[in-house]
Amino acid sequence: MNMSIKKKKKLVIILSVILVVILALVAGFNLYADSLLNRMKQTEPFQEGEVSQAEVNQNVDNILLLGIDADEGSGARTDVMKLISLNYDTGKIIITSLQRDNIVWQPENNRYEKLNHAYWRNGVKGTISAVNYNFDLNVTKYVLFSFDSVKEIVDILGGVDIQLSGVEAGVLGLGGAGTYHLNGEQTLSFSRIRSVDSDYQRMARQTRVINAVVQKFADNSPLSMLATINEVLPYLETNISNNNIKSYITSMFSLDLRNIQQYQFPQNGYDSILTSLTLYGYGPQYVLKDFSGEVELLHQQIYGDNYTASERVLEVENGILKLAGY
Repeated sequence: MNMSIKKKKKLVIILSVILVVILALVAGFNLYADSLLNRMKQTEPFQEGEVSQAEVNQNVDNILLLGIDADEGSGARTDVMKLISLNYDTGKIIITSLQRDNIVWQPENNRYEKLNHAYWRNGVKGTISAVNYNFDLNVTKYVLFSFDSVKEIVDILGGVDIQLSGVEAGVLGLGGAGTYHLNGEQTLSFSRIRSVDSDYQRMARQTRVINAVVQKFADNSPLSMLATINEVLPYLETNISNNNIKSYITSMFSLDLRNIQQYQFPQNGYDSILTSLTLYGYGPQYVLKDFSGEVELLHQQIYGDNYTASERVLEVENGILKLAGY
């Protein structure tokens, strides 16, 4: 039986009302999300070619997480450099710890020097340019936080659960090995431990803190998560637009948040080092045994491809070896 004209009109009205309500909810969510995200310090995006980007076509988003420590007297350096790679083809999240004392070419400063001096010399732009130039990457997005803000962020989250070795627990004045619920001060102290092992273990501890924070967010209800985000965001700086961030939030459902993979550059830590130099009055600054090979391994980890080191990477490697007298 055909629907009467009267019923058709009624159906059209009902559908129109539903559509208006949906649009209003979406608009309301966008306004609320923007009001939250605007609490961050937001900077302008980098333009094409501004930070030495390489040509990379894979469906991977690379975001550089930078933690600066300004307690060293002579200016802030990037104590934490984590490359967060979101691989939408595989659903994997890979966090790569970049060793801060590796000698690299710094295009913004036009000389070889260890990686974490790039921020000290030329800020975020200098750091991203160095990462892209030396590792053949296309990073343009970053998130920056002050190391001291870790304490505040963890306390806002209500603490985080981290498994400690006996030595780590001892440094923090706790009992033996086990999983502890750490507050902000304890978490900051944990991430700064360097006296008991190596800088590579320290990088691994920093990644464990990031994983614990992500896990805490993942365990929250959506409403609790929004409330927490509202308090955390003022401690962050980024050049990622609000629309891109909202897109990331949507895409997170397709990524494996509970199985974040870890990697480090160079892969084998101190075993990858050929020698150490003192440059411009600062040391140690590490020369790697196989710089180009390490870059190839990095690409394989992030992209899963058969990348071969470019002429630019080989030129950097030769320059570093020449600097070291090889």
